[in-house]
Amino acid sequence: MTTNKLAGTDAARHGTGDADLTIMLAAHQALRRDLTGLARAAGDAGRPGPDRRAAVARGWAVFQRQLHIHHTAEDELVWPALRDRLAASDAARSVLDAMEAEHQQIDPLLAEVNAAFDGPVPDGRRVADAVDGLTMALHGHLAHEERDALPLIGSALTVGEWRAVGRKIGVQNLRRAPEMFAWMLDGAPPEQAAAATSQLPPPARVLYRAVWRPRFARHPRW
Repeated sequence: MTTNKLAGTDAARHGTGDADLTIMLAAHQALRRDLTGLARAAGDAGRPGPDRRAAVARGWAVFQRQLHIHHTAEDELVWPALRDRLAASDAARSVLDAMEAEHQQIDPLLAEVNAAFDGPVPDGRRVADAVDGLTMALHGHLAHEERDALPLIGSALTVGEWRAVGRKIGVQNLRRAPEMFAWMLDGAPPEQAAAATSQLPPPARVLYRAVWRPRFARHPRW
């Protein structure tokens, strides 16, 4: 979907199409990676020993934190910026309404997984069903966002405006950056990791390599 196919989107032509979506897409890939880890954990539910259960619990806790950070940034900063610029486009508003509605639909699915994992010996079938529901919904949402919502960023916002949104997200999550970057780039190809960390200030890049990444790797997940 491109904004030149949307009705009433003259304002969208203000953008340059050059917005750097590296961080957004890296976060999406990390969420998909963790959904795979969650599916493996669901297959083990009710059988693993205490070490395995502790690793799964860590992975699930990090996943929920990072998903919350990602969706909150979109709901509070990204989508409002697009709504301001694309107010004349019914089609664009419809896409943004769908993004917010899908976020709300995911929250109860997270609660279902939490409830299924609860207890000394989780019920494997219940865990698998809850994980399947979350996986289908989140995969569908990420694909929908990449197809219809993310292109609006480059079309509607200038590079400078998008960078300003990114700075606001960074300030909002400054204390969470060590876990966020280490989680997001865990297992990422070197070129993807380099592209993402290039957006950090030089001292933070050093911290990522010397402290954040090795500290995160010391604690097994999934």
